[in-house]
Amino acid sequence: MFKKAAGWIALFFVCLLMKGNLAMAATYTVQQGDTLKKISDHYGTPIDQLVNANQLQSTILNRGQQLKIPDTYNVKAGDTFRKISEKLGVSKSELIQANPQVKDPHWINPGQKLNVPSKNIAGMVYMGDSSKKRIALTFDDGPDDRYTPQILDILKKKHVKATFFVIGKQAKDYPNVLERIYKEGHAIGNHTWDHPHLPDLTNQQFTKEVASTSEQIEKVIGFKTNLFRPPFGEIKDGQLAWLKSHGYHSINWTIDTVDWNGAPAKKIVSTVTRSATPGAIVLQHSYHAEGDFETVKALPQIIDQLRAKGYTFVTVPTLLGQDVQKVYNAGKKKSPDSHSPNALLIGVPGALVILLAARALWWLRRKKTSRTRELD
Repeated sequence: MFKKAAGWIALFFVCLLMKGNLAMAATYTVQQGDTLKKISDHYGTPIDQLVNANQLQSTILNRGQQLKIPDTYNVKAGDTFRKISEKLGVSKSELIQANPQVKDPHWINPGQKLNVPSKNIAGMVYMGDSSKKRIALTFDDGPDDRYTPQILDILKKKHVKATFFVIGKQAKDYPNVLERIYKEGHAIGNHTWDHPHLPDLTNQQFTKEVASTSEQIEKVIGFKTNLFRPPFGEIKDGQLAWLKSHGYHSINWTIDTVDWNGAPAKKIVSTVTRSATPGAIVLQHSYHAEGDFETVKALPQIIDQLRAKGYTFVTVPTLLGQDVQKVYNAGKKKSPDSHSPNALLIGVPGALVILLAARALWWLRRKKTSRTRELD
């Protein structure tokens, strides 16, 4: 009984010490003239942390809007990133990623304020790293043989890499266009088989939508994507948790161009340039069934105007700190192929080594036998 009581007392003091170093999340009411940058500077919290913690699908704030300010941790003497990550119950890599202002994770000082990694719903991403002036253009619902090729032509001419969240059915109908997206160095994500409203699906229907699309993508380009975007940006927590447990990064957006609703090019360009902020993810479409659709007309202007403001265009994986080619390689089929160039390169030297080793072993055994006979 005494040991049990002592354990609870020890736990209480540990929690008390932790409370002294952990500044709990606050709530802020947006005032007239507030911007994400102003609030970020005031609290010392990166903009992407604010956006992801509040699941914001726009960088434009409204007066009276309530924002959660993520937790911060005050560094004390003897702290290291490893020790702090253990105290907070997060991984060291998550802690480092949440604190891009720390140039060298091996050097932190007592009194320094660190951002506690956001624990938004199963890791949905609305914005990438905001410490660099980079932005990601994304295109949903393709591929097709009308708009997607035109978009690819513009991106190629402007030397821009983007991210395409594809529909499984469209990928099946236009495999050559999907293959072109891959070959031209763009990132590819899963956007379900036929664009359903995910919260309305059963678990079985949901997993089929995801799996069938990933299989179709793999069939065409030879790798499984680890990016996923829910149609309409809506998804249940349980579905998000399933995606995370199966290695997917769930991606929404920071800037919605509303191009699907027939917005004119001038408005699309204005929406993006007015809302642009480092780390933003821009939502556009590369397929449209009918009616006005001016994304193709707006795209060159978006690229030129953002570049003039100093922005660099990157894919979503790059924005998340991943290398696109490594993501592709990690998702490639790992079936043994004795006819592949790599298999031959490895196989021939390997065979020679085995042959030489066998020959050496035979020679040693023969020498040992001869010596034994001499002694006899």
